[in-house]
Amino acid sequence: MAFSSDNIGDELLDSINRPFRDLPDLLEALMRALAARTRLVAGSLSVEGRATLLLRRTGYEFVSEWIDEEPGGGEKPGRRKRAERREAEAVAATRSAGDMVLPISYAETPLGELRLRLDPPAPSEAERGLLSYFARHCGLLINRYHVRNWSQRRLGRPLLLIGLSKALRDLEAFVEISARGRLPVLLRGEFGTEKAQVAATIHCCGPTSNGPFVQVDCAVPGNGPAEWMERAQGGTLFLGDIDELDPRLQRQLPQFMPSQLHQWLQGTRGAPVRIIASTTADLHQRAREGLFSRSLLAELDFLSATIPPLRDRPGDIEALICHALEQNGYRPEEKRTDALVDFCGTYDWPENLFELERTVARLAVLTEKRPIGVDDMRRHAPAIVPAGRSGWIGSGPRRRPSAAEAAADHWVRCATGGEPAALASLHHALRKALLKLGSHYEEPISLGQLAREAGVSPSHLGFLFRTVVGMPFKVLLGHIRIRKARELLTADTPRNITQVAMSVGFSDLSHFEKSFRRIVGESPREYRRNASLH
Repeated sequence: MAFSSDNIGDELLDSINRPFRDLPDLLEALMRALAARTRLVAGSLSVEGRATLLLRRTGYEFVSEWIDEEPGGGEKPGRRKRAERREAEAVAATRSAGDMVLPISYAETPLGELRLRLDPPAPSEAERGLLSYFARHCGLLINRYHVRNWSQRRLGRPLLLIGLSKALRDLEAFVEISARGRLPVLLRGEFGTEKAQVAATIHCCGPTSNGPFVQVDCAVPGNGPAEWMERAQGGTLFLGDIDELDPRLQRQLPQFMPSQLHQWLQGTRGAPVRIIASTTADLHQRAREGLFSRSLLAELDFLSATIPPLRDRPGDIEALICHALEQNGYRPEEKRTDALVDFCGTYDWPENLFELERTVARLAVLTEKRPIGVDDMRRHAPAIVPAGRSGWIGSGPRRRPSAAEAAADHWVRCATGGEPAALASLHHALRKALLKLGSHYEEPISLGQLAREAGVSPSHLGFLFRTVVGMPFKVLLGHIRIRKARELLTADTPRNITQVAMSVGFSDLSHFEKSFRRIVGESPREYRRNASLH
């Protein structure tokens, strides 16, 4: 297989940036995405102390199976032995002397192993680079769940970084490197960004992980540096919002740090306390203006990184919404709507994650058992639905679609033959399925029917829709039907709403109107009236 870009590793991860229930779901999606981009015949991904994912090509599709490392805890001995023997045989069936084996690690700590069989077996230079990139990012993602479990156990709250955006992956690469040592770390970021999660990750994965993790809010610090250092002895002191620290304490704090600085510079082992600080202000600018201690800044600014704001991570928004719903006891599939994802994805979130979590929790509570709709957002979160917006930016024929709608519009154009170059680059089965949807949208269509005509299994075709298109085929079919309905509503020869619904494949008028409002943001009648005004 030819690789057209050095960015294929980033493209692979971007293609699966969506909500996942747990680590196994995430790793399986990763392995399937890798299989779709390489000459993989079989492979396994082992996570030490947990389980092994087996993946084997069968015809056009891949069959997967998870093997637990501790099977049948409560089973009878004979049954457990048979299960262990079957699992050992399954693992052995995926292994060969010609397999490519890559370790999975984080901060030089082994986390598992990736074993891949290619056909032909010798990987090209581009493939080798992709596979190494893949193994490294498996380590980063597995480590997230290690940190979540550690923080739940040690801090009483699960801290988990959410999303697969390039900005977040770059931050995690910095965190992995900085976690290996003991140098001070300065975390810059806007209010509400994940500074505490990053600080806890650096501590959890570093040499002081068995020591205490002491967090001080510098706006109301209490006591002083001597007491902070004593509590954090042998561990990490996290100074949150250090730009708000009282000037008197700014002058005191460096007195407790030069001996550590000397040890770090001399390379001697074991500074007594590792310092991590966060700030929302530019400390260098404040120091130049005489508003922050230069000596304290000199002690802190060894390793530094900026936590990306949510407006730079639009691809992470849906996963963050679903995580916020789960954290508040709701099932995302019952509350999440396309409109919610659209509006949240185009809002700037000036208070970042704090504001998103607060907004989603409020909407979830006030909508009770209903999905979160546009009217709910207008009523309970008007900031994310500015005046004049209802699922689209602007109004009338020239209105500009939101990010999610623009993505759906691209696949609608592919399905209706409007983007031949994009169609030509797709998997043959996906191409056939898209064209079938675009030409027979008014007919009842099942995934099984699409798969038969495309020559693949339903599970493989469903996987292609999820990973390449980014939505199930039924969701895309809905977008195609609504797009056709919009054309009929604004045609020179008018039809009534019921006729339009029937013409595009809706047998139920109520379902049509609900689907139209969910995708477009207004009713069919409102859409026709607004379009006639432009």
